[in-house]
Amino acid sequence: MKPARSVTRRSALAACVAAASTAALSSCVPSGSAASSEAPKKGLAQYGFWMDSRVCAGCASCVAACREANSTPDDCEARRRIISYVFDRGESRFVSVSCMHCAQPACVAVCPAGAITKRADGIVEVDQSRCIGCKYCHASCPFGVPHYTSLGMDKCDCCLGAGIKPGKDPYCVQACPAKALQYGKLEDLHRRAEEAVGKVGLLESPTEPSFYLT
Repeated sequence: MKPARSVTRRSALAACVAAASTAALSSCVPSGSAASSEAPKKGLAQYGFWMDSRVCAGCASCVAACREANSTPDDCEARRRIISYVFDRGESRFVSVSCMHCAQPACVAVCPAGAITKRADGIVEVDQSRCIGCKYCHASCPFGVPHYTSLGMDKCDCCLGAGIKPGKDPYCVQACPAKALQYGKLEDLHRRAEEAVGKVGLLESPTEPSFYLT
């Protein structure tokens, strides 16, 4: 878990995700806005996550479940991580982040080996047998998600490789005791989030992340 840092409430949503990135904040979030207020477009199913930082206790149960389900060695970076923040008025928040399964994933576009694909259901997955370790995907991802093991690039695949069928909750979501992390079709997540907190929007980025953060 990264150490807490102080941010203003106005910039909190953008800063939470930007801290998980190795790229500049301006490449993740357009200036003047942390999230898009648009509901997802109708069409093919696009699965994603809703992270409700209001109720996350930072217990890291999601990270532990991810490690166990995907057999991530202790000396390798987990596919999911927790970032902690302290707002200027002293309020603490935790954010659980992983691959955003973007609608326009930069990693897919730049991979010269064709090792990364976006499925019809929106899940972005990696064929490690085709990965050549060039790290173009890491450099292009605005959220710094791709990391590497001896097998090749590794990241969240919504637990497809761990036996979870598309549309079913990944192990990280199943493990969250506070239900702070939720998964599903974007239109369903949009409805749930708005019922809970009012008007919400997907995080803004040129890659169009499938991620609500409240």
